[in-house]
Amino acid sequence: MRLKRATFLVAITCIATAPFALSAQAAAPKSTAAPKQAAATSQAPAAPAAKQATPAATQTAAADTERAKCKDGTMYAGASRKGACSSHGGVGEWLPKGATARCNDGTFYGKAERQGACSGHKGVAEWFKKS
Repeated sequence: MRLKRATFLVAITCIATAPFALSAQAAAPKSTAAPKQAAATSQAPAAPAAKQATPAATQTAAADTERAKCKDGTMYAGASRKGACSSHGGVGEWLPKGATARCNDGTFYGKAERQGACSGHKGVAEWFKKS
């Protein structure tokens, strides 16, 4: 009877500690041979994906720039507002993201094409230079 009881206790202990052992295995670093093989096979497909991601990242960075018209009429474009137009008399006004023109009624136009710009807003007051 003692043998059966001891076997039962060993089985219960193994069952109770199995989740901890499995989680430790998942957290443990894998052998060095397997990652090298995986890295060698994963580098070839990863290169085209990196080239595709670059234009999207460039577009996002271009859209995130702050734009302003300085008091002397020049344009500022940069990553932050700090120091903007510092050598041009300061910032005259901050422009909304994507604005390409100001309409006569004070609203902004954001498309690249000029035909029909501000047509319902009394025409174009000024075009902003590309930065």
